[in-house]
Amino acid sequence: MIDELGFLLDADPAECARRATHQAAIARESGDGDAEMRLSYYAGFAHHLLGEDEAALAAARRTETLAVACGDLVWRSRAIACRGLVHNELGDVEDAVDLLRRAVELRREAQDEAGTAETLNSLGMVYTGIAQLAPEAARVLTEARRLWLRAGDSDRAAVALTNLARTYVATSTRIAQTNRHGAMAAARYALRTAQQAVDEADAAGLSRTAIAARLAVVGAQLILGDLVAAGAVLDAAGRMLEQFPAGRQQLALLRARAQWLVVSRCFGDAIVTAEAGLATCQGRPAERMELLRTIVEAHEGAGDVVSALRRLHELHDLTTEMNESVAERRAVLLGSRLEIERAERAAEAEHRRAQALEERNARLAHEAMHDGLTGLANRRALDVALDAWVADGVRPFAVALLDIDHFKVVNDTWSHQVGDQVLARLGVTLRAAVRDVDLPARYGGEEFALLLAGADPGVAGQVCERIRVAVGELDWGDLMSGRRITVSIGLAACTGACSVASLLTRADAALYRAKTEGRNRVRVAPAG
Repeated sequence: MIDELGFLLDADPAECARRATHQAAIARESGDGDAEMRLSYYAGFAHHLLGEDEAALAAARRTETLAVACGDLVWRSRAIACRGLVHNELGDVEDAVDLLRRAVELRREAQDEAGTAETLNSLGMVYTGIAQLAPEAARVLTEARRLWLRAGDSDRAAVALTNLARTYVATSTRIAQTNRHGAMAAARYALRTAQQAVDEADAAGLSRTAIAARLAVVGAQLILGDLVAAGAVLDAAGRMLEQFPAGRQQLALLRARAQWLVVSRCFGDAIVTAEAGLATCQGRPAERMELLRTIVEAHEGAGDVVSALRRLHELHDLTTEMNESVAERRAVLLGSRLEIERAERAAEAEHRRAQALEERNARLAHEAMHDGLTGLANRRALDVALDAWVADGVRPFAVALLDIDHFKVVNDTWSHQVGDQVLARLGVTLRAAVRDVDLPARYGGEEFALLLAGADPGVAGQVCERIRVAVGELDWGDLMSGRRITVSIGLAACTGACSVASLLTRADAALYRAKTEGRNRVRVAPAG
């Protein structure tokens, strides 16, 4: 049950809360304190993800009480960390930091490296919301990711990377207020980090993390002014939330979409979206402030000065209630305490430098295997995968080469910038059209490749036909008025012994046949 709840916590928090609460009640009735402790924790954290704060705190306190009774440092730390995250959601930042730092100490005391990473990740999320502690947030999250990677948990390392991307986006947003040029550079770095987080979360099947990573991508794209790409990512995140609903992420999506609508000058829709967010964030002052700012900006953009002023007064009252001056003093004091701790750990400076170099090398390795424009695997990664799949020789697979028809006309008529956007959007379409076990890649220029695992020629042909139809139905009106994009696809299957060279040659010949027979069609190479 615990293993199943761990999966549900990411995939379906509502179901996780229901099952954990029910099972915890059974454990309590039967006097099984250890089981109740663990089940109560999952119930509490699931309630937290759903924005059900009172239920989350009650379950977390019950977990802590049971953990203290049996002397379990790990589960006590988890319960305290859960409480800290709830306090942070409610705007009680100082208590949130104190609770999470205590949780980190307990994990270190228990010599639980992976657990320390988990709690540091939560602490970094809280630091991200404090402007003065942005560098500390990045340091803590980088350490969490390093510890998870060292423990061999690449899935959780993807969570830390997602939160690191969110930190970079928040920093870029703050820089944009005074230094537009600096903000653009910071946003580009944030975007690369967020896109890497999307790739890692998708590969691990972490739906909640994948949604958060996409929202970080949107934040960076809004700073960079790439509204088309931001809208596409918002839609993708929305579709994922329909499958894996979570109250907090639904609120985050509403905030991001409202901001995107304002920047897109769709002020009426922005107000409706932000008001929907306000209706769901009672007791969460930080979220209310952001939504109110968006509403004020939308009213101003629409020329409704009276409504803008009314909501501005509401924002002012809320800001006063939060007492920002007190929060500022608390942040300064907290920063001083952190400076003392850093001085005491001066001996670890060289070690941290080596860790940073390790992270940089890992990032460069990722970039070396991915196409910067489309985010897909690049030719090098495709070659590595092909060599491995052919050498495996156990399961059948198919290779499809896909070429955009008359792509030169797009570049010559609408510019190479539009051509790049066409390539990027097609990359998104291909990634959405295949399974996690398949590999979409950019083969070169306007040509793409697909490796379809376990697919015989008939099934692979159906997949390619579906992709061809999907591309043909895409609306390109925002980029090229009246223009449609079609693709030609050549497919070759490997059902036994085959070589990479022969497989690509057969697929290329099938692609050539698709072009010569009129384009916008799929052709399958004869068995080799």
